[in-house]
Formats: sequence, C-alpha cells, structure tokens
Amino acid sequence: MRQVQEVIYVVPEERDEYLQKHLNPTEKVSQLLWMHGVRNQYYFMLNEVILVTFDYVGNDFYNDMAKLAAYPEINESLVQTRRRDVPADQLRTTSWWAPLKRLGGIVTENPFPDNEKEEKKLEEMYREMIGGVMSDEESAHEIGYDDDDWSESIHL
Repeated sequence: MRQVQEVIYVVPEERDEYLQKHLNPTEKVSQLLWMHGVRNQYYFMLNEVILVTFDYVGNDFYNDMAKLAAYPEINESLVQTRRRDVPADQLRTTSWWAPLKRLGGIVTENPFPDNEKEEKKLEEMYREMIGGVMSDEESAHEIGYDDDDWSESIHL
C-alpha cells in the first residue's frame, strides 16, 4: 500500500463546485477510482488550501493514475497545473496542485511494553491525558484545547 497526499488550491469562485464534485462523486467515478487502486480518499481544508489523501493498493501507481486521468469523467474534474509551473505572482489567481513530501513518521510499531501490567498502567495514563488532566507524583499538567480547533490537538 502507498499513501498519497496532495495540496490543492482552487480559485475561490470555483472552490465550492470543485468540493461538491469531489465529495459527492458519481457511481461511475467511484468505480473507476476503486478499479485503479484508490482507497480511503479524504479531503481536508485549511483556509484556502485543500489537502487530499488516499491509499493506493495497486501495483503500478503511475500507470493507474495515467489511466484514471484518461477517463473524461475524471479528467474534467482534475486540477491540471502543478504548483511549480505557476509563476509566484499568479498563485492566487490559478488553480494548482502539489504533492506533499513525506518527512517521516512515528509510532509505526506497538509502543507498549510486553509486560501486561506496565501496558495497562500506560494505557490508564493515556486515558487520563485525553480526559484533560495528566498527573503524576511530582506535578499536574493542564492540557487545553482550542475552542475552534476540531483536530483535538493537545497543547501543554
């Protein structure tokens, strides 16, 4: 499996239509994506930029993406211009996309110890932390959430 992430900028006057089309694909578009290995596709938005992420489960990514782009139902809804091809002074007036570069990852294996008792203790600490307060013998830390932050980011 390959994870793919892209950022997309769609000019404001076309953004609603773009999102409507991509968040509510036709049955045929859904079938085409599935046939060419696209799974778990999600869209996120931060200000004016859209993040698209999906899993690719096929064996030939570039070939499958080229085949997908050849279907009129898919091609007409793609943002064709890559960001590197857009002059800096036109970035706000042109729709563009760019792949995101993976920098790394964490927690790719089970971080809990083999000792079941120790694992339960760590799990309890985690649940307390998510509940809003984490304490130990030395100190207590308040963990706050931004009122408008839907991502549930933890700020110490």
